[in-house]
Amino acid sequence: MKFRCNRTRVHTAVRIVAALGAVGLTVAPSGCSNDLDSTSAGSSSSLSAPPRQGFELVADAMQLHCGTLDCHGQLGRDMRLFGQFGLRLDPAFNPLTQPTSVAEYDASYASVVGLEPEAMSSVVRLEAPVDSLAMIRKARGIEGHKGGQLVIVGDPLDRCMVTWLVGPLDMAACSTVVGTPRPPPVAGL
Repeated sequence: MKFRCNRTRVHTAVRIVAALGAVGLTVAPSGCSNDLDSTSAGSSSSLSAPPRQGFELVADAMQLHCGTLDCHGQLGRDMRLFGQFGLRLDPAFNPLTQPTSVAEYDASYASVVGLEPEAMSSVVRLEAPVDSLAMIRKARGIEGHKGGQLVIVGDPLDRCMVTWLVGPLDMAACSTVVGTPRPPPVAGL
């Protein structure tokens, strides 16, 4: 039952991203504003998020280092990454044999930008340093992380994530991460 409950939350997150787009409260394509506006009880607040456009390359880079089934590719994590190398939205999709779907990119995006929305908004608006986000502090080894330090400041994965947050996206850095050969699976695991 726990799996079903968590899967429902994931599908809900995907529906929220779709609903935001349906009412015009979505992250605009690059070149436009990235504000997520909402109105509540007569007050207005606005959060900014990195662009959804181009996130596929960022998600693929993160998936290789962070999205395996023993890390952020599992339902129990606050930040979940879905895709070809880990957790799948559709149980019929087999890891490694089918590419990441658009719905999986959408779910990963919703998970990443929804983790610390106010802090992320401050980073995207250049009002706070990128290491004010847990995802950057943990990847850099500044804060405790089950996966250990995954990046060194300025390496390709670090540049891929940071430039996605503050723009412009360094597609070459992301492509370098995605293009780096993965070690072969260990037999019996």
